[in-house]
Amino acid sequence: MNTYRLHPKSTLHPYVQQYIVLEDITSPAEIAKNKLFTMGKQYLVFIQQGGLTFRPMDHAAFDLPLCAVTGPFTCPVHARVTGPLRAVVVQLNAYASHRLMGISMESVTNYFRDLTKVDVRWKETAERLRTAHGAAAITAVLDDALESLLPVQSQALQQVDEMVEYLAANKGQVAMLDLALRYKTSRHTLERQFMEVTGLTPQLYQRLLRREQIA
Repeated sequence: MNTYRLHPKSTLHPYVQQYIVLEDITSPAEIAKNKLFTMGKQYLVFIQQGGLTFRPMDHAAFDLPLCAVTGPFTCPVHARVTGPLRAVVVQLNAYASHRLMGISMESVTNYFRDLTKVDVRWKETAERLRTAHGAAAITAVLDDALESLLPVQSQALQQVDEMVEYLAANKGQVAMLDLALRYKTSRHTLERQFMEVTGLTPQLYQRLLRREQIA
């Protein structure tokens, strides 16, 4: 089996959707088949063997380092695999990178951040994953690393978390003026904060939500 999915600990559910283990991937078609690195999504990627290159349609191509957070992408992206590729991927929700790691996501949109330059602990996590064997061991390493971030998460811009959940609950069918009034903020402030936390404008996030409904 080239791909299998694992469930994070329940305490991580507000931030982490799933863990995906890629083994001996030799074609970008296998990544596309599993709907990875799609528009609007954020991922942590730990490359253990091989390489992964992204070419966003409207932006410059880049090679992913061994430990990174990607996206979100605002346009279709083509992946190139130098293989066989072995990697562990963590699919995050729209505000997890900002909330857990303090990353301003507007600087990472259609690009990546090398996590080993954010915190030395990510290099240690990558090494632990490299020697972890089996689903239970991989899950335990990721749970430990991500749970360690929960007590120190920033409460700044927490209102955006609520906006993300509200838009998702309403499947993107919310007018921007209504959203601004609901959260007692100006449209300009709403858009600026939303972009900082998610890397997306609220309008684009809405369009992506609506697109998911018909996919």
